[in-house]
Amino acid sequence: MQKEHLNYFNGPFLKRKSILYRHYQNNIVNSCKNKNSLVVLPTGLGKTIIAILLIDHTLKKYPSSKIIILAPTRPLVSQHRDSCEKFLNIDPEEITLLTGKITPEKRIILFKNSKIIISTPQVIKNDLMRGRYDLTQVSLIVFDEAHKTKGNYAYNFLSKEYIDTCNDPLILGLTASPGKNYERIQEICDNLYIENIVFKSYEDEDVKDYIFDIDTYINFISLPIKVVELSEVWYNLFIIFLRFFIKSKLLPPNKPYYSKLDFLGISRDLTLSLQLERDEYLELSDEEILEHLYYKSPKIIDIVKKNKLNVESIFSYCSSCISLLHAKDLLETQDISLFKSFVEKIEYRADDDLLSAKRIVNSEHFKYINSVLEKEDQAKLTHPKVNKIISIIKEENEEFNNTKILIFTQYRDMAEFLKRILCNVFNDQLKVEKFIGQTNKIDDNGFSQREQIEILKKFREGKINILIATSVAEEGLDIPNVDAIIFYEPVPSEIRLIQRRGRTGRFAPGRCYILVTENTVDVPFHIVARRKEGFMKSVLSYPEQIKLITNLDRKSITFSTLNSKCSELGLITNFNDRKEKENEFLANRSIEDIITQLDKFCNSKGFQKLKECGVTFYSDLIKMELPSLKDKILKLKGKKTKQHKSKKIYLNKNVKTLIKIVKTYGENGKLEFKRFQDLACIEEIIDHKFNVHFNQACYLGYLKKQDNLVHYLMDYE
Repeated sequence: MQKEHLNYFNGPFLKRKSILYRHYQNNIVNSCKNKNSLVVLPTGLGKTIIAILLIDHTLKKYPSSKIIILAPTRPLVSQHRDSCEKFLNIDPEEITLLTGKITPEKRIILFKNSKIIISTPQVIKNDLMRGRYDLTQVSLIVFDEAHKTKGNYAYNFLSKEYIDTCNDPLILGLTASPGKNYERIQEICDNLYIENIVFKSYEDEDVKDYIFDIDTYINFISLPIKVVELSEVWYNLFIIFLRFFIKSKLLPPNKPYYSKLDFLGISRDLTLSLQLERDEYLELSDEEILEHLYYKSPKIIDIVKKNKLNVESIFSYCSSCISLLHAKDLLETQDISLFKSFVEKIEYRADDDLLSAKRIVNSEHFKYINSVLEKEDQAKLTHPKVNKIISIIKEENEEFNNTKILIFTQYRDMAEFLKRILCNVFNDQLKVEKFIGQTNKIDDNGFSQREQIEILKKFREGKINILIATSVAEEGLDIPNVDAIIFYEPVPSEIRLIQRRGRTGRFAPGRCYILVTENTVDVPFHIVARRKEGFMKSVLSYPEQIKLITNLDRKSITFSTLNSKCSELGLITNFNDRKEKENEFLANRSIEDIITQLDKFCNSKGFQKLKECGVTFYSDLIKMELPSLKDKILKLKGKKTKQHKSKKIYLNKNVKTLIKIVKTYGENGKLEFKRFQDLACIEEIIDHKFNVHFNQACYLGYLKKQDNLVHYLMDYE
């Protein structure tokens, strides 16, 4: 039960009586005032409010400073701007949203003239790399959805740049789910220079009075006998192909459960091992290689060599098994319509002589299943989850008078299918809409981020009653007053489980329904997610095992005495100079990277190997100081040679394949675009991969799309 308070948070930069006082939020902010902090809060406990309160405190300390709020998506960025305007007593003109659609010149003006800058991280990173502005006078950076801080994500660059640039940096990382284990959480803390971890759960004493209960209902679903029969026939075909891997000793015969990961692991390990053999000077130790392998003992490449196995056959059988297991999951956990659609794709690939598909299509099992799909009444094969969802919606509407429900599903096709079904069932009674992200599919562009924001607005206002969402709605989005949430299937990720479940119970008691098909992959997925969530909580409950930053040397931020306002006229006047300086600044950054790589190489085993083989390096003959080396590299980078303007450049194999398709199948060098797509699909060049490589082929002048035709212009050879 949520406790009511008459008190409000007060501060020089807070609007009066805009934020109700919560004791735990006050405690969290007090612990984050002077330390880089990672705040882990269950969804619905007000992570945004924590950021607003810390902004107020920081601006009180440095009134002339700037604040940056970073979020991974534009809808989230837009929400942060709305929150700042709602709660902060700051001129809205000084609260700026930066996007890549704003010109660089305009972004420079906005950054310099603003107090609070809200942006996706890539935009700020691009500007910093070109020296358009710096972070010296930024007193706080908020990293929303901080669990994104891994790999090459822009958060990593920005945190390091901020620590290196600002005298008194303050970082606030916000997330509901940092990761399943110690290693993942440690990585976030290292990348964000975290000095302090704050973890709150619904059970904490200072939180209990402010939350609503979320009742979770696990609904176990039994498959119709006819679907079970189809699944058994399909799985028996998989068992036949599995014998290839058992006979070749690539997989053990007594494994209780075989998943797609087993075969993806074999393919990936084999690909990596072959690449390593081709590049003898690749700097990876045996330990580092093992880290990248799925099968470590014995290694797949060792089995292949020992038994003299055919590599092409392994890849082909892996593809067949992955297709069979994926189709089985669609049949058992999604719906017969998705299964049929995937089966048609397999047939299509088989028609174009793809061996992994022909192996499936030519089987008696496949022929039997096809005959059943043609004869059987589709209503008898519809997944019982669909009727269960209809039943839950009716119960929510009749018993709880609830007309706002969020349904999560893994597949975009399933979202469309459910929308169609629910629209027919509830007709004008309830308004149903799907909520999906952007995509590069030719036949489905998805929803742009502007459309996503509009759909959420309608859902918030009650113009949409049932929202069927994919993973795009899992993180951070403000979807208030959702009293019921339905998982069409469990997810094997603790992050996604926490994010999905947190969409309900924010402003009233909530209900979470999870649909689990018995004796299918749904069951282990549900168990795994709950187990990972438990591991995460145990790590965060005892943060002593996490190594935190302890050596940050802070000094007061020094502010420029010059007028900080920036005029558009000044930028236009100095446009050419600024462009030249930007290029030089970017080149200098590249030079630093080159020198760092050279330093690493000079200390590597590969360098020593080459030296021992008698290879002479330029640096052995000419001792060059750092400034001179920079000057030489800068000249090399700036050197322009006309003779290199040739079409003879490296082409990805997928680009070459697309060019060959038009050359081979086109009439007079012209091929209908739909036919072109279908042929590319057979070669497994689809979706984003298709768009990227087709665009490259057009950009380089090999192909051209005009009207509904693809034109062959020139060969790459």
